[in-house]
Amino acid sequence: MPTHLIPTNEFSVSSYRMLSLRDTVLQSWENHVRTRLASAQKLSQPVLIDTMPVLYERLCSALTPAYFTRDGLDVASIGAEHGVERANLSDYDAEAILAEFQMFRSVLFDVLDAHDVTLTAPERRALHLTIDAAVRESVRAFVAATNSLRERVAGALAHDLRQPASNMVLGANLILRADPAPDIARWAERIVRNGERMSGMLEELLDALAIQAGERLSLQLAQFDMLELARSVTERARDYQGADVRLEGKRVTGWWSQAAFERALENLLNNAQKYGEPGKPIDVSVADSKGRMILSVRNQGRPIPAGELDAIFQQFVRSSDAGVSSTGSWGLGLPYVRSVAQGHGGSAVVYSDANEGTVFVMDVPVDARPFQQGELPNVGQPQA
Repeated sequence: MPTHLIPTNEFSVSSYRMLSLRDTVLQSWENHVRTRLASAQKLSQPVLIDTMPVLYERLCSALTPAYFTRDGLDVASIGAEHGVERANLSDYDAEAILAEFQMFRSVLFDVLDAHDVTLTAPERRALHLTIDAAVRESVRAFVAATNSLRERVAGALAHDLRQPASNMVLGANLILRADPAPDIARWAERIVRNGERMSGMLEELLDALAIQAGERLSLQLAQFDMLELARSVTERARDYQGADVRLEGKRVTGWWSQAAFERALENLLNNAQKYGEPGKPIDVSVADSKGRMILSVRNQGRPIPAGELDAIFQQFVRSSDAGVSSTGSWGLGLPYVRSVAQGHGGSAVVYSDANEGTVFVMDVPVDARPFQQGELPNVGQPQA
């Protein structure tokens, strides 16, 4: 093999000279960061320095291409560890991480130039590429760790708030049973509506966090008529939200989760009312075809851009035309709709164009029992 590719534990001259300046570079970098980044000012010296000394040594080894490390740590691992530490031990955001690495890059080359360390073009390129790799992994790990922390906090809060919300609704219902004065009754009814709305949002958030974690929705299946459920949900939308909803279709009886489909249809109606053209009706349809049930919700209005059709089923994503929601939503309704369909062994899709409007379609088997873990199809036996 060529001599210059033979592994060696000996640093090149450039590597040794750069290594001798480590403390100078790190001290200068620390001064720059503390002066220019508010989020770094209150960090202790060990927390601020973090993995930078190890990264510096890897940069030195990058100037000796044949050098191999004994501990096996690579730049990606060092960068990822740095990002996780910043997420857990500081008030940094992703921009702060980018800024501190940019300061490190500038300080490094300034110090090398000031001490007459002459680098070749390939050596400079090697340093830049190594720093770039560390930055990418650090930001990626930081974002992942931050999202995980937010999800854990959101989940804990949602769990803790469920019982107070339930108690609020229970107390207001007890007041209504006592035949209170009209003014008190109106306030109690308002408390019930808002409490139930809060409970629904908390359940939706917990379900969304479970979906994000890769958990399957827990669905309690029973036999019921989907047209009757759709009629109940659309009537509530007319009575409480003033929605102009038209329902058509046929009776389709099957095995599904009534609570899950009720929430899914409510989400689809809320979505259609928010983003549909004012004054235009919302059409809901229930149909069956070859052992499958098809539930669709259509509204007229500006079409969803083609590039966003699948993305809107992702959590916390809305169409660019959606604007600001005023309905107290987490932006989790459509991901929940898709998860309900998938939990029943089906799918949820959306079609949208200027002529036909926007239609969301849930397509599931009439008997979803085989698709729930621990349940088997009732083959050859009558359905009760």
